[in-house]
Amino acid sequence: LAALAVTGQRWYGQRQLDAARQAALAAAKQTTVDFVSISATTVDRDLQRIAAGATGEFKDEFTRGMPQVRTAVVENGVESRGTVLRAGMVSGDRDSAVVLVSVDATVKNVRAPEGRLSHYRIQVDLALDRGSGRWLVSRLQFVG
Repeated sequence: LAALAVTGQRWYGQRQLDAARQAALAAAKQTTVDFVSISATTVDRDLQRIAAGATGEFKDEFTRGMPQVRTAVVENGVESRGTVLRAGMVSGDRDSAVVLVSVDATVKNVRAPEGRLSHYRIQVDLALDRGSGRWLVSRLQFVG
């Protein structure tokens, strides 16, 4: 009976961990698409969406830089749409995760009205917000 209880507890713990990792991976994919998908016509909504998915120091830095980003996007007539190519979990537990995401974005602006394809590799550090149950970005950085 004790062995069954221990096995059941391990199974449940592993299922919880797997679910947390899958949720973190999905959040990282969506966050990176949100981060590279921005338009001069919807810039305020785009920036708010990114800020709403952020936490901690990353949220503070992003929020401080929003006016400059907004100005640059509007002045240059930016239209960028991203898609996730691949994503992989580097590490993760029930409360935090590190995910690498490969994203392509087609970026149009006044200098490239036909658009140009940009490829990004982004590392996303996530933290689970226990209050909302949402995975939030605590750090986002472009890598290699």
